[in-house]
Amino acid sequence: MTIWFRRAAGVLGILGAVAVLGLGVAGPAAAHPTLLFTEPAAETAVSVAPESITLIFNERVTIGADPVVVLGKDGRAVPTGAPTTARDGQVVTARPAAPLPPGSYTVRWRVTGTDGDLVEDGFRFGVGYALSAAPGAGTASTAWWSAALRWVLFAGLAIAFGGLIAQRFIATARAEKPALVEPRSPITGALVAALAATAGLATQVVAEAGQLSALWRSGTGAIVSVEAAGLAAALALTRMRPRAWALLPLLVVVGAEGWRSHAHAAAGVWGAVLTAVHLAAAAVWVGALVATTLAVLAWRREAAAVRWVLTGYMRLAVWTFVVVIGTGAVSALVLLPLSQVFATNYGRALLVKLALVATAAALALTARWILRDEARMAKLPKAIRAESLTLIVVLALSATLVSTPPVRGAVQPAPPPPPGPVLPLGALAGQIGVAVAASDGQLVVRLSAPRRGDYYAAEPDRKYTLSGRLDRTDGDDTALAFRGCGQGCFVADAAWSDGDNVLSLAAGADDAKSAPVSLLIPWPTLPGAEELGRAVAATRAAGQITVHESVTSDTTSGPNKPKPLDLSAEFFVSQQPYAGGNAPQAVRLAGSGPTRLALGYPAASINVVLTLDDAGRIADETLTDPSHLVTQRIVYQDDE
Repeated sequence: MTIWFRRAAGVLGILGAVAVLGLGVAGPAAAHPTLLFTEPAAETAVSVAPESITLIFNERVTIGADPVVVLGKDGRAVPTGAPTTARDGQVVTARPAAPLPPGSYTVRWRVTGTDGDLVEDGFRFGVGYALSAAPGAGTASTAWWSAALRWVLFAGLAIAFGGLIAQRFIATARAEKPALVEPRSPITGALVAALAATAGLATQVVAEAGQLSALWRSGTGAIVSVEAAGLAAALALTRMRPRAWALLPLLVVVGAEGWRSHAHAAAGVWGAVLTAVHLAAAAVWVGALVATTLAVLAWRREAAAVRWVLTGYMRLAVWTFVVVIGTGAVSALVLLPLSQVFATNYGRALLVKLALVATAAALALTARWILRDEARMAKLPKAIRAESLTLIVVLALSATLVSTPPVRGAVQPAPPPPPGPVLPLGALAGQIGVAVAASDGQLVVRLSAPRRGDYYAAEPDRKYTLSGRLDRTDGDDTALAFRGCGQGCFVADAAWSDGDNVLSLAAGADDAKSAPVSLLIPWPTLPGAEELGRAVAATRAAGQITVHESVTSDTTSGPNKPKPLDLSAEFFVSQQPYAGGNAPQAVRLAGSGPTRLALGYPAASINVVLTLDDAGRIADETLTDPSHLVTQRIVYQDDE
């Protein structure tokens, strides 16, 4: 009998036992209060910031000063309104004063039971992102509006950065001949345009997160904020002398772009440095060329001045070209295997960019050839203008590439084997089952939806979509680039940080209700097989227990009211997939507080999370299968 049918039979068995024994309702409320359920659920994450924190107890409680305290991941208390009670004192509710930004939170609570005893404890939950769209499987979606904004940002940064450097040989030409008119400088306009682009990107971050605090609490928002500050500082410094001081804040902007790059996600700090050097060299090439072009047009009747400024630019362009080509080639190899260059949009865009860089280099050599012959000087402005336009297009392609996930393959027959231990977790996104397998540097997500029509007929192919976002404990939140690995299977590279990572997913499937879902991913994990065996044995020997159970097959309709069931611990354990005291995947979740075990049964698409009490017995269980979410709270007689 498969685990799934054992689970189904177990639920029917519990209900049958309750009907036969007449134990459908729990006895009178115990004197000792027990926390049954919370909203948000303990040790989970929600996609939308909760309007309230709700605690449901098994009996009436009273509250005093600070009965519910919410702490952010920095340990500071989050302002909340005065807590209230409902349902004759069994429900305690606290409302945050402002929407909670994405991240992990700890709730500390204390209440007094009917026997006068003060009871206190805590639990954790996470807040993710309410993603609303999921690109198709096996594709790398380009965010075109973001690409347009980044093109303006790159162009403005390059014109200002390279233009400030080109001022050196332009100024020396005017020093040799003061009668030369001062060429029109595009630096101020370029910085204003780049600032406007960062404002657009900041608006996107706020709109996606649903809260202004994302500009300093999320990794993407912080990078945009740093870039805006750097550009504003550079704009202010251009009003001072020497203007070259403006290069310093622009270097900060270059560094920020390197930090948010695909290469940083793939290769860490060295990837960020590689991208920053590539971008700085490209900016010098483009900006210096634009400044040189304006000088040549202004001094076209002064052959000596034109030759002077072009010679200065040519010397600068030689080494920038070498750096751009070298760092670009290394970055491409880091991000994309050669076998996938022609098979992906990212690879094809990379080839076009390479061709355009080669064209710009050819135009630069043409300008150098023209410069050697006085008779050909009339053709020089056209060659320089063509080189400038080509490099502007190169910047546009660069903006497109940074807004396109570098897919490492189209559709794969199966996900790659997990590197190291697997953390199995599950969730229900509307009616769509979500099974997550997190391993070192990798995330595999399998989706399932309710069957339609004849259960015994062959299941037709279904189109699944998935997009995701990862909010790390260090504040570096990134979009995940999923690629297909079969029917309903998706895999992505994921850099977990130590502590509570919040994973936000938006899943879609034909003919099934969907809802955004977030999960709390504590990292790293520890072996849990031995603790599982001990927990099962301790629970089995506990005698009579009360199980408060809630079951749903559609999270869009809200949670069902928990039902109390009185039965023996032996019978309860015998109906569980872990009845034998083992699981194919069993890990202990990191973090302080109660011991928590995550169990995975990949063959049956079942995931279980167990929370153990101080006696090593199972206190809470959350089980997910392809179409159900089951939460259970166990109350032992000695707890009462």
